Amino acid sequence: MKPLLKQSLVLSVVLCCTGSVFTKTKAPAPWAGITVEVQANRPVESTQKLNEQKNGFQRLAITLSNPGEQPLKIEKIRVHIPLAEKLADDLEVVYGGSCMGRTPLLRHNVGRPTAASSSHMYEMVRLADGKYLFVGSLSWRIFLPNFTLKKGAIEIWSDGEGRQLKPGETIQYEQIVLRLAGNWLALLDQFGAAIAAENGIAKLKPADFKGWATWDYYGRVFTAKDIYGNMDALNKLAPEANMIQIDGGWWTERGDYMSVRPDLLPGGIKGIVSRITSEGKIPGIHFDGFRGDANSEIYKTHPEYFLHDQDGKLIVEVNEKSDKRMKYIYFDYSHPGARAYIAECIRNMKENWGIRYFKVDFMRYGLKNDTLARNKEANGIQAHDPAITSVERFRLGMKTMREAMGTGSYFLGCSAVFGPCIGFVDGMRTGGDIQPRYEAFSQRCLANLGNFYLSGKVWNGDADYLVFREAADEDKTVSQEDVKHGGRMTMNEAKMWADFNKLYGTARLHSDNLMTLRPERQALVKEVFQYPAMEKTVPLDLWRHGTQRSDGFERVLARKGKEIYLGIFNWGDNAKDYAVPAFGKTETVHLEGRHSVILKYDGKETFDQLCQKLQTR
Repeated sequence: MKPLLKQSLVLSVVLCCTGSVFTKTKAPAPWAGITVEVQANRPVESTQKLNEQKNGFQRLAITLSNPGEQPLKIEKIRVHIPLAEKLADDLEVVYGGSCMGRTPLLRHNVGRPTAASSSHMYEMVRLADGKYLFVGSLSWRIFLPNFTLKKGAIEIWSDGEGRQLKPGETIQYEQIVLRLAGNWLALLDQFGAAIAAENGIAKLKPADFKGWATWDYYGRVFTAKDIYGNMDALNKLAPEANMIQIDGGWWTERGDYMSVRPDLLPGGIKGIVSRITSEGKIPGIHFDGFRGDANSEIYKTHPEYFLHDQDGKLIVEVNEKSDKRMKYIYFDYSHPGARAYIAECIRNMKENWGIRYFKVDFMRYGLKNDTLARNKEANGIQAHDPAITSVERFRLGMKTMREAMGTGSYFLGCSAVFGPCIGFVDGMRTGGDIQPRYEAFSQRCLANLGNFYLSGKVWNGDADYLVFREAADEDKTVSQEDVKHGGRMTMNEAKMWADFNKLYGTARLHSDNLMTLRPERQALVKEVFQYPAMEKTVPLDLWRHGTQRSDGFERVLARKGKEIYLGIFNWGDNAKDYAVPAFGKTETVHLEGRHSVILKYDGKETFDQLCQKLQTR
């Protein structure tokens, strides 16, 4: 290795070594000792500013510049925040959920990290009761920040993805905020509000969707007869329902979103939408916005619209499903032709077919790591524009979709890494896909409510479909996908998922077969619909749960206007007693295992006052 060379720069020290350049800068007080290290193929000039914000956060703004006369490529960025005192191993840390299904909220002791101990959103350490150390991101425009703890210090790092800087070009790293605070709940609320302000979100679209969707019962194999039969049953059960969702499988091949399966209906989607709108309901549609199929016509005619690997070979993921062999490929939204194509598809759905609610799924595949995760032969990506990151490519696609939908349509994001979606979507699926299995319910409780601070501020939260069936409620048309059929679910277990959906989410769409679902289970659908979509929902016991995916919250407070509800969920197998004197209950609430209850508040305390009295830490 060559000797290290040192060169002084304004507010920085540049350290050069063979093949890479590392740039370090030091931050001013009160967070003295913060350093920023940038690994690139040429020297990078880095500066940082730390400013006190009105909301109590310290904002760390980092700029990266190319002072040279040649373009450079950024390989990695690392921000190191030393702490004044060593963190004891028994202190607790929470990593915020980053993705709908794969990275829910995680809590553990500082001294017992796992492979999942990181977040693209935030990390928070409980130093003591009433003392919390927090660091998080307000933006995800070029890079994905990763927050973690390393050797007693906070570390934030990002894959540079070869991001190019032209001579004289300056960009900003993502906006980082830091804080010491006395109340974790108020802190997360303020963090959500700060994210909304940073991304220009002043007001969310009002949303209270109640209806039916094709996916969970039928999967990709459904007919117009299935849709119409369920619509007839829904009209009898819940005349107030206002939406029908056509989920995945309606296209000829994934990516060919201008064409419809010929066996679906002679009138296609337009014919189904006509029936939906004639009943005064909103028509919704699902499509895979970031993937196609190697058998699609759009790939055959425009292979340049899709991502290739480091050797110029098309990136293909082969997936054997029960009804079809998939060959997934990935749209390259740095290509203007790919953007024009997806915009044309969406405009056709909106203007020709009459769609007003767009569920764009599998959004995580717009980002580098998920694109390569199941494609082991590919260790790099060749995109049309090699100068930008996958986050920037992703956001180009999101901007195109949002503009094609128009401001009057509803945009639901699904299967997404949250950060880069913010500012584009109206709603977001915040937990993994539901299944008609009891074991899934506590997992989805944790995943959805772990993101409570975003719902109602950054987007409308969506918990996924209502499913209440077991084997006795199914016929031969049920999906043969794993965990979709033949299950067992008692009424008290089904009621727990119903109770959860009464308290969280603005889209309550049922997705069993209403024509075969037994009446007592149909009644659960009606029960959920009769509850208003809540404006705010809080897990009161965040610091007692989240140690694993099935460690769901047990105490949930929700509000709609002045009406306040407390949900208590006993996810375990043994009976438990819950003391809630602050809610006006002098006696404990007794719940058998796998049971839940919702209590309506009739006292004089405000929602915020109850949050403070009822939270466990």
